[in-house]
Amino acid sequence: MRTWIACAGWLCVVSLGQAQEHAPPAIPAPLQSASVPPAAVVPPPLVQPLPAPATPVAPAAPAGAEETLPSQTVTVTASSDAKAPRVRFTAYRDSYLTARKVWQVSSGSVVMALRLIPAKLSATIDDVRVALQGNGAPMPIKVSDGGVFVVPLNEDIAAQDGTFLVNKSRGELTANIVLQPSVARDAWNVKRVGQVLQDARRAVRAITPWYKRPFASDVQSLAFCAAERGSALQLVEGEQLIATLPMNEAAVNDINQPVFCKIFDGEDKYPGHYRVVLPEQATVLLL
Repeated sequence: MRTWIACAGWLCVVSLGQAQEHAPPAIPAPLQSASVPPAAVVPPPLVQPLPAPATPVAPAAPAGAEETLPSQTVTVTASSDAKAPRVRFTAYRDSYLTARKVWQVSSGSVVMALRLIPAKLSATIDDVRVALQGNGAPMPIKVSDGGVFVVPLNEDIAAQDGTFLVNKSRGELTANIVLQPSVARDAWNVKRVGQVLQDARRAVRAITPWYKRPFASDVQSLAFCAAERGSALQLVEGEQLIATLPMNEAAVNDINQPVFCKIFDGEDKYPGHYRVVLPEQATVLLL
């Protein structure tokens, strides 16, 4: 689902802040949203790579998990030959509080992500790296193509006034909020589509300030999309193929790339128990 201040979607883009070496972190706006392929949250502890040949290093102790929330996971990667992010981009706590609210009110079916956007013509996004810094070593966060990453839920780092770090110079990046479904690819059925739409709408209302609600667009639909026309979803009952649904409705994804989709508005008349089988490269968007 896309939310922009001068673009498309249910709300508009609010700049979360620009990378700063010594200035205080920018604070993300309480709401804007969009979507990208589902990802999960709360990163596991990382083994910090050593520069030289080495003895195996024991993993750091896991950060305190959010006890009142469903468990989340996120895949993180690190590269020993890449310079670690060191520029302070924005404070973590405000993003954490908004992401936690999204997770809670949606019962874990929707997560909050941030999409990094170049703020200067000279800035690039294809090589961007992000880390979450608390009192300990920076924790690398996986960033997808186009500069989107799921905000991890880490209560300990939020309590430590943690920050997001990037490998860019001050002023090169800004960010938008994106909402993404977090349902496993093999767990979709017609009933789940409707439930996720309801959960996403509930999350939007929960994180939209009351004074902005009259002007905010709601989540209209959930879309299964592919980069090229010609793919199709299958509706299956048991082992029997019930219907093939072409993915040919034009839309744009979370990073403004054109995609072709099968769009559901939650009022579809198919029986709820029909399973939705996705093509291998399909992504799921909230529109």
